[in-house]
Amino acid sequence: MPLELRRNRDGTLRPCFYGRYQDKTGKLKCANLGVDIQGCPPESLHGTGDKDFEASRKLAENKLAELMEEGRTSRGARYWAEKVYELKSGVRLESPTIASLPVAWAAIPRKRPPSAFYLSYTQAALSRFSSFIAEKFPNVKELAVVTRDHVRAFMETENKRGVSARTWNGTISVLRAVFRHLEPNADAYRSYLLNTPGKVMETVHREPFSAEEIKAVLDAAADDELMRPLIVTALCTAMRRGDCALLKWSSVDLAAGFITVKTSKTGETVEIPILPALRTELSRIPRGSGEHVFTEAAAMYHKNPDGLNWRLRDILSKAGFVDADTAERADNQKKHPLKPSLPVMPAEEVRRRGLAWIDGAKMTEGKRGRLRAVFEGYMGGKFMPQIARELSVSKGTVSGHISEIETAIGAAIVRRQEPALIPAVIRGVTQAKKGNEQRSRRGNIKGWHSFRTTFITLALSAGMPMELVRRVTGHTTVDVVLKHYFRPGREQFRVALQAAMPRMLMNGAKSRDEQLKEIIEGMPAKTMKMKKDKARALGLLAPV
Repeated sequence: MPLELRRNRDGTLRPCFYGRYQDKTGKLKCANLGVDIQGCPPESLHGTGDKDFEASRKLAENKLAELMEEGRTSRGARYWAEKVYELKSGVRLESPTIASLPVAWAAIPRKRPPSAFYLSYTQAALSRFSSFIAEKFPNVKELAVVTRDHVRAFMETENKRGVSARTWNGTISVLRAVFRHLEPNADAYRSYLLNTPGKVMETVHREPFSAEEIKAVLDAAADDELMRPLIVTALCTAMRRGDCALLKWSSVDLAAGFITVKTSKTGETVEIPILPALRTELSRIPRGSGEHVFTEAAAMYHKNPDGLNWRLRDILSKAGFVDADTAERADNQKKHPLKPSLPVMPAEEVRRRGLAWIDGAKMTEGKRGRLRAVFEGYMGGKFMPQIARELSVSKGTVSGHISEIETAIGAAIVRRQEPALIPAVIRGVTQAKKGNEQRSRRGNIKGWHSFRTTFITLALSAGMPMELVRRVTGHTTVDVVLKHYFRPGREQFRVALQAAMPRMLMNGAKSRDEQLKEIIEGMPAKTMKMKKDKARALGLLAPV
């Protein structure tokens, strides 16, 4: 057994036993075994020492045997595969170190370069993981020797940090991808990451715009030459924000009436018919302005994509869409209307009226003194808690005295903050209500992606085949479309259901198209124009 006695430079014997063994990765190491040398040692380990020395030698041998067994049993399939590869090729494979994970992950070959946001997110997650392993398991240096216990301990630490289910799932997804690409045979991947399910999240679905809401948004954007064409493009094509902003003239075929573009997110090539509203917008733009259809929007997207979000938020605000907090304040005002506010007067006039009333009103002298102290203190710039401490009374008493003086003199005394303005018309909210799940930001339910949801919902509700919808949107599965994008409103749902159900399930009630056809057929057609309009209207109706 490779047990060793080591000496210092001056020839003196070091106090502990040393041993040579192979660690989990197969590397040869020589380490202090932590077993003190007892008694009188021989000149070398080939000899025999006294009883105490032999007892300590036995302890050191047992310790070394444990380390050697741990190294032997911890070598997985990767270690032996590397050994076979090394014998055949003469080249030794190296496992990435934990400290180099952010760099190693960024260097993985990809079809498309990752976005700046995704790269930043993964770098942050891997940096947290590297720091955790370095602090809690300093002997673990390489990715190949990370076990399920190491990763499980890190994810439990993330739990204690109070992250949301979305962040927890994102972190474990990053680690799963890292190990799948860099160390698929590691125990951490095979025994934990590969089969660990994600947490249940409170999914926030984008809501589609109704016809009335679409009109309000387009009216609000009518004078915005940057945003109006983008919004019309998003509504007519179901393309994402970036694909709309970076649309190129080479993708637009006005003669054939189609847009053919490769989506930035999935890389799918989609074909989209050009609707009349979009054709009108495209015809206004000169083709010689650059490779991008919307030059200014493309420049803004490259420089700061959030700028388009802010511009859209302003338009939605003009159209009557507010954030969750404003909607809550408006709802509270309806339930509890504000009392008429007292007129605001100059401070000197308020002081004069207040002191005059305090001096002339009928009350006990004790109360008069308290009222004067409270009033003069507040008018002198002090706050209610400070006055309460100085007079040894409660804050409620101070507030009550000031309210009494306000009512008596008919003027505002309290320094009130101006209430935030609430729009006269509120059509909806742009954010989801805050749920139980911790999130750094509330999920948007009305935004750029809502235009995509609107297109899909309207198309499917109108009877457009699913395959054609997927051809436009680039989705590869039906489940994604139905789960995340098909969000019909109740009235839209009812009308579509009535139109689809057979007459026997409708108790003989006529469908909308049947009722319209009956009304049109009953209209008199006295002139040639009326006859043409009548025939045209009947032709537009779906066959019964």
